[in-house]
Amino acid sequence: MADGLGRFIDEAARRLFDAPDTVCLERARLVTAAWRRHAAEPPALRRALALAHVLEHMTLDLASNPILAGNTSTAPRAWMLIPEHGFGGDGQVAIEHEQLRDFPGDRVPAELRAAWQGRSFGGSGGLGHLAVDLELVVQHGLRAVTAELDQADQSDGDPARRTYRRAMQIACNAVMAWAARYAEAAEAAARGAADPHLAALHRRVAAACRRVPAEPAGNLFEGLQAIALTHLAMAIEGQGMSVSLGLPDRALAPFAAEAAADPAAAAELGAAFLLKIAANSHLGRGSKTQAVTVGGADETGRDRCNAVTAAFLAGFQRVAVADPHLFLRCHPGLAPAVWRQACQMLAGGRAMPLLINDGPTAAGLMAAGVAAADAFDYAVIGCNELGLPGRLWDSACAIEGGLNHLELLNGWLLGLPPDGLPRTMDELLEGFAAALGAAVRARCAARPAAQRRWAEQVPTPFTSALMRGAASRGCDLMTDMPYRQPGWFERGLANAANALAALEAVAFGPGGVGLAPILAALRADHPDESLRRRLAAQAHWGNDDPRVDRWALWLLETRTTALRAAEAELGLGRHLPCHVVRSLHHLDGRRIAASPDGRRAGQPVGDSLGAVAGTAGAGPTAMLASVLRIDTARHYPGGVNVNLTLGAAQATPELVAATAQAFFAQGGQELQINVLDAATLRRAQSEPQRHADLVVRVAGLCARFVELAALEQEELIARAEAVA
Repeated sequence: MADGLGRFIDEAARRLFDAPDTVCLERARLVTAAWRRHAAEPPALRRALALAHVLEHMTLDLASNPILAGNTSTAPRAWMLIPEHGFGGDGQVAIEHEQLRDFPGDRVPAELRAAWQGRSFGGSGGLGHLAVDLELVVQHGLRAVTAELDQADQSDGDPARRTYRRAMQIACNAVMAWAARYAEAAEAAARGAADPHLAALHRRVAAACRRVPAEPAGNLFEGLQAIALTHLAMAIEGQGMSVSLGLPDRALAPFAAEAAADPAAAAELGAAFLLKIAANSHLGRGSKTQAVTVGGADETGRDRCNAVTAAFLAGFQRVAVADPHLFLRCHPGLAPAVWRQACQMLAGGRAMPLLINDGPTAAGLMAAGVAAADAFDYAVIGCNELGLPGRLWDSACAIEGGLNHLELLNGWLLGLPPDGLPRTMDELLEGFAAALGAAVRARCAARPAAQRRWAEQVPTPFTSALMRGAASRGCDLMTDMPYRQPGWFERGLANAANALAALEAVAFGPGGVGLAPILAALRADHPDESLRRRLAAQAHWGNDDPRVDRWALWLLETRTTALRAAEAELGLGRHLPCHVVRSLHHLDGRRIAASPDGRRAGQPVGDSLGAVAGTAGAGPTAMLASVLRIDTARHYPGGVNVNLTLGAAQATPELVAATAQAFFAQGGQELQINVLDAATLRRAQSEPQRHADLVVRVAGLCARFVELAALEQEELIARAEAVA
């Protein structure tokens, strides 16, 4: 089987990466027909029946990547539309890829838009930001899930739970029937294939799809096939964006000996699998953040790396996918070979894996009420948000939960009455703390009702069936899960800290001008350049400077106090705040007026928990020192993103290893290392065909550099020039 596999991997990569973005209307039309046919059914049954209708009638693609079965649309990068959530595009995708700014636009026929007028729920395509129990899928199979649902129904007279279980059964049976369709199609393709290697690939797919995901996987290939079909079925159900792969090396651990016996073959399978997941076409090339997390320890400190872990790293090295993106969980006992491989990848400019420190991460989860065994089973379930596969997704749910620190500070300042301006820094802090507390309470209070609306109007019975204890609960994952620790998304902390430092010095310090002229300057977008420069010249977060770092800590402590108060008053679970950006630093900046840190209106805010672009004058070590002042287990137990750029001329595997180990030894939680060369990036702009495989980390996403919009290309070049 290994003969010629590399050729098929290369061909599958070329078909995917060379494909233009188009729109596939197949799912939208099939769902529309099913929605009409089952209009009288309860929402969960209607959603399950719609999924079954799509999977029964959709086109099966065994040509674009014949190594594994599974597709979401009729062609690579053909957008799979989810009319239940509307036909709109995505703001971040429009920033990241200029050519997708009008997608799907007028490519959606008027009759489809009319059919969903007033019926679409909203959003860009599903809840996402979750991971299911892949061990259940790989090691037990969907037939075990339906059997458990049957058994639970026999002792439960609650009609609502029985209805939801029926929806879960319909959905699971539909996915098993979908796999059987692939088996039949692959057998037919094998009979018609002139190439014996291609015929062998089709026969292997057919044999696997006869078993999985219905039954337990019997080998590594079947395990990967089961995961691929399950993952893509969730996307088709309506989880279009940011569905994580959880901890696949743990789910596939029973096949570690097989991977160890032939590491090269395991790596090739891993590469083919990554291409299959990358072909999830909900947003074409704009589909991002299908996170793969590997490595890490269990609660006893035992390293959980195995030969499948190494196969995933090698697979990511083999094919230049930007999404899925890879996270490596780190701890003192991490397998040395895995650590060396990761550092070599990063030093070589692969931009992956992203690194996460088990110690503070698990500590933050346990402090929020997660049992130790579960806390050490965490995974990334979005850009960098944390969750527990099959047990906790709330931590990555941003519905009515979160704030941009700079936006809130700016809005409060500009809303102050002219005759009631604070006259001292203490007065300003007292007033802003009250405003921050009120905003936190209001957003926490709105969240439960918003989640109930999601569960009632756009339930996801297939995804819900793959969560632990789903059969006994008999309800949507939005309604109940083993853990309910709400998420809280934040951005703009660095800008807000810089703004407070500037206000302290320029408004209230020696020779201060007071608050009124500064607010006038913000309203007029800094017309006085000398005042703007004075504001911008003050101390900046990310330079190991206590004068400004204390303001970031004040903001976090004030927000944490407000969250604890809201939780107690509203009876909510402990929140798991995270600092997550992706490309939202551009979207946020476009709606925020000029700010006291000297930033002009519409300009982006900080792209990570590190220094704002252009302000890290003291270098990367000082930036990390500022970040280390934050107790992430207390203030960001849901995860952070810290961008660290190293110059290609200086970066070596040894430097990468020493930097990450020193940061983690002092309590650092996460590190996103980009090794960049400005000259190479400039050449990639002018000769994109020669640099098509160059993958970079932007903020909460990885991307092939030549596919990025000029805005983000220039952002990365500026980072590279700053460290040259």
